[in-house]
Amino acid sequence: MLLLVSAATTLAQTHRLSGRTIRRLPSTRMEVAAEKPPAHFRVTKFDARKFNISILTSLAQQELGGWKPAGPTMPHRLPNGGQALALPRQTATNPLAMTSTTRPTLASVATETKPGPNKHAKETTKDKPTSETFINPRIDLSKAELHANSADFSTVCLANECDAVDAAQEAFPYDSKHDVPTQHPWIEWGRVWYGDGITPRGIDLFGPYNLVRPKFYMYGDFRTGVASGRNAAGRTDNWANRLNLDLDLQITDSERFHTFVGPLDENNQFTRWELVDGDLRYRNEMDLTPATAFFEGDMGAILGAWSGQSSPFEFPVTAGLVPLLFQNGIWMEDAASGFAFAFPAKHSRLLNWSNFDWTFFALFDQLNSPAFQDDNDAHAYGTAAFIEAYGGYIEAGYAYLHARQDESLSYHNATVSFTRRYFDRLSNSVRVIVNSGQDRVRNQRTADGGLLLVENSLITASPLTVVPYANFFYGWGRPQSVARAGISGGILRNTGINFDTDGINGFATLDVSAADTVGGSIGIDLIGESLDRQLLLELSYLTPHGDMALANGDQFAVGARYQFPITNATLLRFDAMHGWRENDRDVYGTRMEYRWKF
Repeated sequence: MLLLVSAATTLAQTHRLSGRTIRRLPSTRMEVAAEKPPAHFRVTKFDARKFNISILTSLAQQELGGWKPAGPTMPHRLPNGGQALALPRQTATNPLAMTSTTRPTLASVATETKPGPNKHAKETTKDKPTSETFINPRIDLSKAELHANSADFSTVCLANECDAVDAAQEAFPYDSKHDVPTQHPWIEWGRVWYGDGITPRGIDLFGPYNLVRPKFYMYGDFRTGVASGRNAAGRTDNWANRLNLDLDLQITDSERFHTFVGPLDENNQFTRWELVDGDLRYRNEMDLTPATAFFEGDMGAILGAWSGQSSPFEFPVTAGLVPLLFQNGIWMEDAASGFAFAFPAKHSRLLNWSNFDWTFFALFDQLNSPAFQDDNDAHAYGTAAFIEAYGGYIEAGYAYLHARQDESLSYHNATVSFTRRYFDRLSNSVRVIVNSGQDRVRNQRTADGGLLLVENSLITASPLTVVPYANFFYGWGRPQSVARAGISGGILRNTGINFDTDGINGFATLDVSAADTVGGSIGIDLIGESLDRQLLLELSYLTPHGDMALANGDQFAVGARYQFPITNATLLRFDAMHGWRENDRDVYGTRMEYRWKF
């Protein structure tokens, strides 16, 4: 074990309590009894330098269990200019009785002439102190207690590492730091994206507690992909392009205006070149109509600034063409005209909820759902809760969807899920969605029944790089999400890659409706050691079990995905799948995609 002694280091901190003095070293796990010192510990002259040397020596003796140098000790140079002594272990000895023959030479600290005898020290042990003995005038170190601490994360000193300190190794965590490449937005007005320096004070327009710091960003990604194969609708041989643009105007730290535009797509069709019966055709699908456009802010910050005080409460609100996504897009993934607000970061002692958020929403137009003919047919009013409790994570929601033209299509949509880890080996999520209330005969209902989803992933010895998973579902009737944009795929999109469309080329999938079907996916997700690439391998299966099923028979599929970054802003992705469908034509395909984020 290595005892480090440096003359430039602060050696002790002093606290005075009721006339008594306690000295403690921050680097040692030791408590010293603070009691009135015995009479034979009193001295007439106190030398602070030798007192500090004695403290270091005595505490080292208590912690190491006794030591003395087997031979001449060789001081080692420390990075800060001090020196260190390598001190081998020995049987315990009373540190107060140590003499010049048993103490190590503190060559790096004690450089002045040694003092004469201490006239006030009494002989209290069998070993008579010599003139070299220094007696602590304040603390009885013989009563010091060393407390073991299981939370001590100090490294174990190895034999070949105990004789010196490697200054270069100590400095490595700091010297190895470097700038992380950052892709900046296309447009960056105002403060620099991930810039350095102090945040500017801002402009006092709404009050000193909600300063204006205007900035405008335009960011997003560009995707271009080439695919060949067949989906459920027919051949998919095309080269398609997609441009996603987010325009964000931030007014204050909590208020902003945001819009999203896809200029290369219209009605879920993308600008592309496609091969149709041997004929190469160009499809222009350009459209600048915003897909989202909303205001987002915190009423607590706004009202607090108007009244001349800091935010008295948190009450986030949003209004406009608002994107809403709940339960990873399974229960809802769409942008609709309306508003929403939330009560964040609450807790309940009565229900034993450590933390929960509660969101409420009302949607009046542009609501997309297979349950209705078009996006102007329904209103939706609902709520969603996010709860941390009972050793896991709960998501719950309810919505009432009111059909404008045909009241018989109005229905209730409810959901609940619970996610937690079991035995430190299994991550599990159980989700249920239930639809009810349509006043029609059963075979004419567009939203009826329910869906049970069970998602599992195993915690392996390499939890970040090897992730086996198994996801299963059971659907009855015709279950629907509250709202789902066509580009978002079906309600089963998270079950596996064989149920997830690519969102650009029209890549093939199995039946994603969950209507009177049961099935699942089993696969493995392999991540590179540096988390710089991904390989997914998957097997999927589903079978119909009722007369509401859209699938005409059993369906099997095997799929694979591989992607890796080219730079910090670009990546390449490859997909391949083949699906066998009973009583239907098989689906299959391969595709390659280049993606650039900005």
